[in-house]
Amino acid sequence: MSFEHAVLSARQSRNGGISARILHFGNGAPPVEVNCATAFQENAQVFRIADDYTSFIDDRRETYSVIFIVGSDPGRIRKFMRIYRPLLKSKAKIALLRDARPQVRAQILNVGFDDVFDVEMDPTEGQARIKAILGRMGQRQTDDLLRNVRQLHLQHYVISPLLGRESRILSLLAAAKGAPVRTERLTATGRSALRPISPKSLQVLISGLRAKLKPTISIMSHGSSGYALLDASPVAELLATAAVGAEH
Repeated sequence: MSFEHAVLSARQSRNGGISARILHFGNGAPPVEVNCATAFQENAQVFRIADDYTSFIDDRRETYSVIFIVGSDPGRIRKFMRIYRPLLKSKAKIALLRDARPQVRAQILNVGFDDVFDVEMDPTEGQARIKAILGRMGQRQTDDLLRNVRQLHLQHYVISPLLGRESRILSLLAAAKGAPVRTERLTATGRSALRPISPKSLQVLISGLRAKLKPTISIMSHGSSGYALLDASPVAELLATAAVGAEH
């Protein structure tokens, strides 16, 4: 979400603004499923879906976080998501049908919906499920942001792209700010899906990592104490001088 969208979203929250949209098919009056959707999100805007019209998805004027696609035709609902899924990556996507049988539910989830509701669902349960979806999405966005920030930070040290394990090792070394990082910590995986590596494999990884570092960056071995990252760049020297001056 852009800064402008974040400001607009906060302003709308203070003013009781729109946070959800309900989309339905057909040229007549909104179907009964629309009334059910409003029980989950009272201040939602309601739009009729048209095959050649996409402004109901756009949020440049009013941001929203949840979108309901309601109707009685599962095939049409799936077709809609196949077309517009790239535009709805940051939204909680809910399909609402009168009869969400297990097979129909599975087919709808497979095309990109986050959940499938039916008209019998209790509003409290639906609101709790929407909150959980938004929470998971927020965590993924935070993780992606931190990953991007880490990659940008690591670009200061390297001249070649890093592999996944190399990125993790360099991140640990950089975070230590010149102090040695023990071998046991570097070989462990932490929350990574990768299995632990042996000290010998770590030596191979360190050797490959050294070849990718900028000339002013080096990795020093400290024996049983592990490895340390040394930064001899002008920026690092200026920061170190400034830190010493601040202490005096």
